[in-house]
Amino acid sequence: MTSKLKPALYSSLILSAGVFVLGLIDGAFLLSFIVLFYALAGNFLYGIPVSLLSEFFTKKLDKGRFFAAAAIHILFGFVTVFVIEGLAAFAVVSAVLFFVVDEWRKSRGQGIQSKRAVFVKAVSVLVLASMAVGGLPIYEEMTKEETNFTYLIPDGFEGSVVVFHNVSGQPQLDDEGDYSVVPVEVETLPSLEGTDLEKYGLAQTSTENRGGLVTDRYYYVDDDGNRTKINSYCIHHGSGGAFSEDGGEEIQFNAFQITTSQCGEDFLLHGSDLYGTQSREVMNYWRGFNEGRETP
Repeated sequence: MTSKLKPALYSSLILSAGVFVLGLIDGAFLLSFIVLFYALAGNFLYGIPVSLLSEFFTKKLDKGRFFAAAAIHILFGFVTVFVIEGLAAFAVVSAVLFFVVDEWRKSRGQGIQSKRAVFVKAVSVLVLASMAVGGLPIYEEMTKEETNFTYLIPDGFEGSVVVFHNVSGQPQLDDEGDYSVVPVEVETLPSLEGTDLEKYGLAQTSTENRGGLVTDRYYYVDDDGNRTKINSYCIHHGSGGAFSEDGGEEIQFNAFQITTSQCGEDFLLHGSDLYGTQSREVMNYWRGFNEGRETP
């Protein structure tokens, strides 16, 4: 156990030093201290047990012990993706450093190995580590959550649409295949009554909101139920978040803008200032309503 303390410490210092040097280039060198803290915690609480486990399974191996031990260290560094997700690359690099430092410690006093053997081992570790780090984005892409909502909007509507999720007493969304259907209704906002912005889109459901890769679909729906797909340049994705009911559960919300007259890249990226004002008024109204206060 005590023999693993130095590899855990040295590998943490090497990793943070590398981040420090890279940080000097873009001014983010303070990140190295955060990396050092988490690397120390990870190596002492996770890396040491993994290294001991590796020795247990490989101690009886004659040929191939080095490569088997390297694979075990890298594998356990890779599986941290289930816990720390995007930071797993740091765990893989840390695992490689831990392994290399530990092997260097073991090799002292055993004579100088042939240059070819050292080269083969070094290349093998680099290949395994590169495969693990390169596989992380592939794994994340394969397991990435998707939003998968289909929004049905009254034909010709322009303005802000606000959708409230996890609202008690509201119906669950119906599913169409992998997508959940969100029926939007046009409502009148009291605080903007008599203006061009009094009409807004609203949907409320007890279904929870979903995060992840945005795969939502948007359709105009006429009185006969016929759908017309809305061009993506006619939609601006707005804000999202949550707030608490008065003594109740957390309500999740997301807002977007839709237009028929301003479609284009500028609307897609920036939306409309007027619709943004409308959306804020809608949020103020419904926050006040759900928190038990008088509405505007």
